[in-house]
Amino acid sequence: MMRILALVPGGTGDQLLFFPTLDTLKQQYPNAEIDVVVEPRAIATYRISQVANRVLKFDFNDRNSLADFGNLLGTIRDREYDAAILTQPSFSINILLWLSGIPKRISFAGAGDFLLTDIIPTAPQEYLAAQNHSLLIALNNQQPCPPIKVNLPKNDLDWAAGEQKRLGIHQSGFILLNCGAYANYPADSWATIAKDIQSKLPNLPIVAIDSVNNADLLKQLTTKVPNILITSPTDIGKLTAMIASANLFICAEGDAMQLGVAVGTALVAILGANTSAATFLPIQEKRVKYVQASNGQSLKDISPKIVLAKIWEG
Repeated sequence: MMRILALVPGGTGDQLLFFPTLDTLKQQYPNAEIDVVVEPRAIATYRISQVANRVLKFDFNDRNSLADFGNLLGTIRDREYDAAILTQPSFSINILLWLSGIPKRISFAGAGDFLLTDIIPTAPQEYLAAQNHSLLIALNNQQPCPPIKVNLPKNDLDWAAGEQKRLGIHQSGFILLNCGAYANYPADSWATIAKDIQSKLPNLPIVAIDSVNNADLLKQLTTKVPNILITSPTDIGKLTAMIASANLFICAEGDAMQLGVAVGTALVAILGANTSAATFLPIQEKRVKYVQASNGQSLKDISPKIVLAKIWEG
């Protein structure tokens, strides 16, 4: 039986952008065991993937001790993998993979790439999901990159249906906002967007996502828009199910943006000046729209009028 190891540093968004590669691997090697190594903050992402057989924890960005590397090396050696795929070049991880004895070690050009067996050239301006998928060239795959897909457990879909019932949402559908406190798109701007939508579509409820880091923002928003609804998904499966149920998902940049891409909901993303839309979004898809801060500006400088113009354009 073939065993494949994928090492994917980063958070939830980085994992989602690797999902198409996992899907192709499973299609190409249906009987293979495919394991992934991810950071602790990203483990929950694999709740909505059915491809990975095992999810191993390793904090790529931490100052790992020799014992930490030794534990990971021991686990990898025990599994006797046939191939390893690393999405972000790392000298220390390349050494670890070389020491592991894995016969096929695949990554992009970068620090320590002389320790790899296959070095794939990068295309920095290309959509990240497609960049990751290009690593499979080393496994003789010539198929184009498929879209990001997720697999939602039935209990998460049932929760989302029950949540809509609790909120009083029936056949009308709803618009979902992910305000993203860390992204600093202000409550005043969200309120302007919500009020404009309500004025044009008075029968379409607007729901905002409550998360651990945006309590202050939502408190301000509900003061300005008293009839806005609030949902509080407790895990990534429930959050994804709510996004999948929405008619439109409006979000500040972040991990939830990739969930919107994955479930196929119409999306309007609000991006900072340093975020490349073509790298992080499949901008060729008509359902995916975005607005972006100009150079030297932050998210808070984007006028809500610009966001609304993008929402209402044909």
